[in-house]
Amino acid sequence: MVWILLALLANGIISFAYTVSTTPETTNLWAMLATTFVFYLGITQTGIIFSAFMRIAKSEWGKLFSRIGEILTLSFIPVAFATFIIIYLGGTEHLFYWAKPALDAAHGGHEATGAAHHISPWLTKDLFLWRTIISMALFYFFSYLYFSNARVEEKGHPGINLESRLNVLAGIVMFFYVMTNTNTAWDFGMMIIQHWESTIFPPYYWVGNVFAGVSFLFIFGAWALKKYVRINLRNEKETLDYMGLMLMGFTLLWVYMLWSQHIVLWYGDIPALTVPVVKTMTGNYSWAFFIMLFALFIIPFIALLYRKVKLSLTALTAVAYIICVGVWINRYLMVMPVFSDGSAYTFFSWTGIALILGGLSAMLVSFFAFLKLFPNVTITTYAEKHGDH
Repeated sequence: MVWILLALLANGIISFAYTVSTTPETTNLWAMLATTFVFYLGITQTGIIFSAFMRIAKSEWGKLFSRIGEILTLSFIPVAFATFIIIYLGGTEHLFYWAKPALDAAHGGHEATGAAHHISPWLTKDLFLWRTIISMALFYFFSYLYFSNARVEEKGHPGINLESRLNVLAGIVMFFYVMTNTNTAWDFGMMIIQHWESTIFPPYYWVGNVFAGVSFLFIFGAWALKKYVRINLRNEKETLDYMGLMLMGFTLLWVYMLWSQHIVLWYGDIPALTVPVVKTMTGNYSWAFFIMLFALFIIPFIALLYRKVKLSLTALTAVAYIICVGVWINRYLMVMPVFSDGSAYTFFSWTGIALILGGLSAMLVSFFAFLKLFPNVTITTYAEKHGDH
């Protein structure tokens, strides 16, 4: 399995590098890489947030997945920084109108000579680099502190009461999660569109990340628990029920955030704000928008109304897969319509598919490499109770 993942990862890297080096116009390719980056970054960063949620809520069932989530977050650190640096070095001038003022006319209809005077001091290449590096570094630093303290608690060292410290660290990790994801939402969602802004967009982005992250954690966690500690979730009906309820909650929260994002822009009716959003719902992108709506609201909402679905590992896994696909489409609609009219269908190209599978492979290979490098790290902190499954 690992060799297959490595082959898919190598294919993604080679396909992208070759296509970028041989294609005259590469903006769509960089947009596809940015889409892949923000999608997998959001999923992996949510892993430790699930653990923090479960700790603050004092959830017992959540302990089954918490350690897996922590490893997903920490193991992805090298990939997260490396991919961002690649985008910064090669794609900044293709993705961000403000990085190359001479191209402003193509993005906003302004004269190139005058557009530069309207660019905010926030929009500079150096500041883009350092605010992203620093915000991610702070998030990962406190994530590691949380993880290492949880490991101390797990070992049960006498005379050390870590519960209050871990509760504080859980809150700090959530704060920096919001901070770094707000920064990502601004840069890869708002700052690629000239004069477009939305106060609700960052929370809308966070919720999508948590929605996809929890869904992926359930899919991968079910497999990992069975492989590493022989816990079969088919026998854990209470856990399945709780996970189903959580996914239903995020379904409702996501559609509320979608409504909040769009209704404010619709009432304001300011062309500079509404035109970019309308483009994601019409023309060549209309099919993607409606598939997203079905995948993130209609299908999970109807399916999770039924207790039989929530108590079935197969059915709940299928719903979680659909949610992950829906959030990927959401990220695609966040980035791609800015640069393309949608007629090219970049994600159906060999390079597009290679990037999607390569990103998934990078995430899984990082997880397995982490377990190899740190064999003493347990896959779950709640396995002793389930050893007979």
